[in-house]
Amino acid sequence: FPHGSSGHYCAERCGLAMEGLDLRALRAIPTPVADSLLAHGCRTAGDVLANPKALQHSLIGFHVEDVEDVASKMLSACHREVGDAWKSADSALQLLKRGQDRPLLVLPCINLCSLLGNALRPGGAILEVCGLPGTGKTQLCMQACAAAQIPRITSPGSGRLAEAIYIDAEGSFVPRRYAQICQALLDERRPGADSTDLERVLRGMHVCRTYDATELYSTLKQLSGFLAKRTQVRALVVDSLAFNFRHEFNDNQAQRARILMDIASMLRRYGADYHLNVVVTNHMTTRFNRNDCSNESGWLVPALGETWAHQPSTQLRLERISNYHWGGSAQSAALPQGPVGQATLTKSVERVVGQSCNFRITEAGLRDLDGQA
Repeated sequence: FPHGSSGHYCAERCGLAMEGLDLRALRAIPTPVADSLLAHGCRTAGDVLANPKALQHSLIGFHVEDVEDVASKMLSACHREVGDAWKSADSALQLLKRGQDRPLLVLPCINLCSLLGNALRPGGAILEVCGLPGTGKTQLCMQACAAAQIPRITSPGSGRLAEAIYIDAEGSFVPRRYAQICQALLDERRPGADSTDLERVLRGMHVCRTYDATELYSTLKQLSGFLAKRTQVRALVVDSLAFNFRHEFNDNQAQRARILMDIASMLRRYGADYHLNVVVTNHMTTRFNRNDCSNESGWLVPALGETWAHQPSTQLRLERISNYHWGGSAQSAALPQGPVGQATLTKSVERVVGQSCNFRITEAGLRDLDGQA
């Protein structure tokens, strides 16, 4: 570099790199407007800054009042975001304190809480729950939503009833079962609760049924506006991501990978911006050793391939141990208490993988085995 010019050169290169940032990654441009700009050929921050008329045209399509003023504010925010990227960076200490200030999602299954640790703390992380059919994935998702909506009362004024979002891609959400789980948790955490409290909880559970990958993707893209208005939402569940994507885009794996990456980015952003616990379920598939022609060396792995496998920060694998766990006392010996499952931590950014715990699926939801809490 010429003497004294290296700092200017680096700053200039950084600015150019930020102008090349994907339009959908800009906080200054709302997602619906970003989608409209993409349709008009604007793909990066630099494209928008170089063509402000395109932004005004997109805003007109949304019937925005005072288009020029709104466009000017968006462009100014975009300039600041591109030019001052490092000024908005957080220190490790700030991130640590911010994370500790956010309360953990406390499940009624203590062993499972202990296994997951900070994975149950709201933020920009994705918790993936995978397993074969009937292992308790949906039960865990509903239990997590109920625990988010009905937090423990730790001090006067705390424990306010919250809301949750459940994107149901498989049709596995059963309202009656969710009401049963919520009622049991209300009885445990709020002994004086009445029917109106249960109604408030159920009214705060927002369920969206999707039938294909396009509907699922569109639902997630439009979720930002809903979350901005519903500030009490504490959990976001997608059950399941694999259901549609395993059978669609088989002829275009590259497109499927791009969409999955975009979905993961959206989920992390929603979790960080709106302080959500994000839970996604996944199926299992069989992988074979390509070097073994006998096809006898297959093993089970989560579906959706390697592209998706890198997205969740925590992965929990569920397995069914037995159909029923029988009570140990004479009074309960004749009564089945529900299926027993095992949860194994198979991926984590902060805990040792391979640890596991057992749980029981009861009428009240997921609980510890007798004598193991």
